[in-house]
Amino acid sequence: MGHARLLALVLRHPHPADLGRTVRDGTTFAALRQLEARGLVMRRRGLYRLTRRGRHELSMAWAVAQLLRRTGRDVRR
Repeated sequence: MGHARLLALVLRHPHPADLGRTVRDGTTFAALRQLEARGLVMRRRGLYRLTRRGRHELSMAWAVAQLLRRTGRDVRR
């Protein structure tokens, strides 16, 4: 799973149990720890939240995906 997709999921499902039900991949929480180490996600009071840097990276990934769609290129390569 890509980091941008995981950031979007954290934005929608901040509770770890919700994330676990949404994504049944065992590597989700390991990836979340990597995002925490990069400063994109923080865990506060048992909930995951995007940092300012995480929101910025998510918006940039969204913008790139939109641009690729407009040019007719496949985003999932």
